[in-house]
Amino acid sequence: MNKFWTILVIGAALVACTEDSEQATELIEAQAVESAAPAQPNVVFILVDDMGFGDVGYNGSEIATPNLDQMALDGMKLDRNYVYPVCSPTRAALLSGQNPLHMGITGPIDDYASLPEDLKIMPEYFKDLGYRTHMVGKWHLGLSEVDSWPQSKGFDSFYGMLGGWIDFYTHVFARRHDWQRDGVSVYEEGHATDLMTDEAIRIIEDGGPEPFLLYLAYNAPHSPLQHPPEYSDLNDYPAISDRSVYAEMMTQMDAGIGRVLSALEEQGIDENTLVIFSGDNGGALNLGASNGELRAGKRSAFEGGVRVPGLVSWPGQIASGSVFEQPIAVHDWLPTLLDAVGGDAEVVEDAYGQNMWSAMSQGVQLDRNIFIVGATNNLAVFNWPYKLAYVKGDDAEEFVPALFHIVDDPYEQNDLSAEMPDMASRLLAQIEAMPEPEISRLEPAFNNSPRYYPPNVPTWDLRHEADLEPWAEAVTNGTLPPYHE
Repeated sequence: MNKFWTILVIGAALVACTEDSEQATELIEAQAVESAAPAQPNVVFILVDDMGFGDVGYNGSEIATPNLDQMALDGMKLDRNYVYPVCSPTRAALLSGQNPLHMGITGPIDDYASLPEDLKIMPEYFKDLGYRTHMVGKWHLGLSEVDSWPQSKGFDSFYGMLGGWIDFYTHVFARRHDWQRDGVSVYEEGHATDLMTDEAIRIIEDGGPEPFLLYLAYNAPHSPLQHPPEYSDLNDYPAISDRSVYAEMMTQMDAGIGRVLSALEEQGIDENTLVIFSGDNGGALNLGASNGELRAGKRSAFEGGVRVPGLVSWPGQIASGSVFEQPIAVHDWLPTLLDAVGGDAEVVEDAYGQNMWSAMSQGVQLDRNIFIVGATNNLAVFNWPYKLAYVKGDDAEEFVPALFHIVDDPYEQNDLSAEMPDMASRLLAQIEAMPEPEISRLEPAFNNSPRYYPPNVPTWDLRHEADLEPWAEAVTNGTLPPYHE
């Protein structure tokens, strides 16, 4: 007999033997309502770095991703999952629900820059609802000041890296050790992907009376391309190459995600946990990734740069094997998740995102707001099902707008600008009306300087070594050199 009916039977007995039957009836009703009301769900948001649209099995990839494929069968595939074409803007949009282009984050954020000081972000909203908040993995939204670190922005705990990339084995970023727990450098042996997975599982197993928000931001399969500790034997390539090493990094990360999902099940909380999986931008085609037939890749506003794999799983709440065909953009997640956990989606400050929970959970067809994503020299404005790509090529002096019906023409082969000049003009006006940010938060070289991408990267056995003070201690000790010295 389940708990609900047990309460009713006990309640009926109370009515029979209690002189004040009205009081007993009120007790029954209160207990029944309490039993029927679901507990606040846990939320696990898994963000991965530089994964291509064509790099998961359920999208037809030859790379083995059995756990993500199973998650797609058990949950919902996001067919039109849109992000920014580079990492920092996507992360800022995810956490704030705002458009990072308005903040001056139009590419990888400078080591000496950070999110706006007064910006309220996801963990702070969840703490307002009584959640414990944890972050594991890649931050890349502020490095040089303690006030810009995750644990200063609402996360109860932070374990991982602050910068844009690290050596997966030495945990070095730009000549400094960049691996910390709550502001103190930690020195551990192990591949970063495995260490992140282990930490996520520890958080899940620790439990607690409150629900938790876990933001798990893997830095795989971002460069440097480095062999995992052990090959999986699940991928079959004739010779070692960028693609073969990238594939093994993907399969290793997929195994880690499988371990995280298994931990939820072993703790008996999988049915009360909402799990989201997403890429942060399109795959880097020169570093082993594939975006399938989508046009272009990382850094581009064409589909290969901004349309990424995405999954949602919540047993009993999200239909198994379903496909969400409505477009969802990364700034939508904060209001959407707040609604999903019983909060108020309307509290998001200066919200750019749209609450999509009723569409996901109930199949409601929503009128899609116009939205813009992009990065330096690459912007795209969506007025579904139309998209205007506003792209400036490497050798071009001017932007060249191109209009596409993105449902009929997902590979962006047929520019409709001449046929639909009014639509093209209206969407171009949306871009022209964007507010100018007060400051730029980008590093001057747009993350292409040799200190980030040495000329000999990727070489699969390369190890970056540190010869400077660790990032965490250089910041806390006040010994970090002045800006770009």
